[in-house]
Amino acid sequence: MALLPDQPPASFTWRGVRRRVRCADGPERVFGEWWKADAELARSRDYFQVEDEGGERYWIFRDGDGEDAATGSQRWFMAGVFG
Repeated sequence: MALLPDQPPASFTWRGVRRRVRCADGPERVFGEWWKADAELARSRDYFQVEDEGGERYWIFRDGDGEDAATGSQRWFMAGVFG
């Protein structure tokens, strides 16, 4: 399994608007639900708290470790929006 990546994405799109990341905390790696299926053993997600240039804050994650396809799709997803 790979070491944690050292940075979040430079930008992301939310509700059709491209947002540049100004600062971020993370990643925090969470592993798959091993008790559900053997295929989950290799799965992981890397979560980041990011702030865009407008000061809005989001919780995003990458499905996978950023390198190995067995760990996930390597796509980014929105997990939440901070108020």
